[in-house]
Amino acid sequence: MALLVPLILLLAACDGDPTAPPMGQAGGGHDSGTSGGGGGGSALVGAWQTVVVIEVPGDLQTWTTTWRFDPAGTCRQTVITESLAEGFPRTTERTCTWTTNSGEVAINYVGGGTVTFDFSFAALDPDRLVLDGFEYQRLA
Repeated sequence: MALLVPLILLLAACDGDPTAPPMGQAGGGHDSGTSGGGGGGSALVGAWQTVVVIEVPGDLQTWTTTWRFDPAGTCRQTVITESLAEGFPRTTERTCTWTTNSGEVAINYVGGGTVTFDFSFAALDPDRLVLDGFEYQRLA
């Protein structure tokens, strides 16, 4: 019986997907998706960055993608592509708005275009965002 009580408490503490953001908070599974990223407690708020190295015939490229999600529901995607063949970086920036709903983030780009990505946090670490299958590190 003494072992049963801790087991029941452990099971009661678990709430679905362990990599999902906390339920009932902005960025969590209970957002309506109608407000811009929610309140300041949103798990996505901040700056996130990943670096991907891609080998293409005759070239090696580094793509650095940075997302900034603001509490007011605005966002910015910056992609810096560096090519060994070209020898200089190319930068593209896109402003956007964002909403979350049940482990998904919807990005609406200013000027047109909408994408929806699944998101979670690797190893339950709030500084390791997995967005559309790519792991990002928190910058700020």
